[in-house]
Amino acid sequence: MDRYQVLIVGAGFSGAEAAFRLASQGVRVGLLTQSLDSVMMPFLPPKPPFPKGSLLERAYDPKDPRPWAFHARAKYLLEGERNLHLFQATATGLLLEGERVVGVRTWEGPPALADKVVLAVGSFLGARLLMGEVEEEAGRLSEASYPDLLENLLSLGFRFVEREGSVPETPSTPGYRVRYLAFHPEEWEEGTFRLKRLEGLYAVGLCVREGDYALMGEEGKRLAEHLLHELG
Repeated sequence: MDRYQVLIVGAGFSGAEAAFRLASQGVRVGLLTQSLDSVMMPFLPPKPPFPKGSLLERAYDPKDPRPWAFHARAKYLLEGERNLHLFQATATGLLLEGERVVGVRTWEGPPALADKVVLAVGSFLGARLLMGEVEEEAGRLSEASYPDLLENLLSLGFRFVEREGSVPETPSTPGYRVRYLAFHPEEWEEGTFRLKRLEGLYAVGLCVREGDYALMGEEGKRLAEHLLHELG
């Protein structure tokens, strides 16, 4: 597998936004997702205003705001970027050379290598989904968490805080709550997005801060601009 300049683990709103911006500026980006069917998939239809020029803005169509339709448009735009490789795999741990992250291991076997690695894993670290009396290991309805990646991060000394989010009931899906782990604020530099414990490692999105779709998109764009500056 080719080495990326930037590998982003997680294709939610912040990860996909960062990947889209970086690729459009000529950066070789790998965007890893556990499921191609959930790329930038919203819980509820996104509502403007959105960050100007963002993937979020481009994928939104007021004539068809359905979550699945929004996902399909966003995925189409991502796949149209020649410098972006969108692929399905499950990250199980970080690959290190000394104190520097150089990629991730995957459950499927082949490693994904990169100069810089971004964790945009949302609510999927240590996630427990609660729906009535039912509890399962999932970051969203029918979407598995990252237990192996979490175990690896814990073994490397990373600290976490517990958070909880909720999704309201809709005509097609039940409401539920998700308890998950986010990186402890002292692990993360807000200005640079760096996870300070290791070199070449960054984080964005719900795994470091809470917010709505627009904020996650804005954070993805901001991360991309920072990485563009670092890459020169």
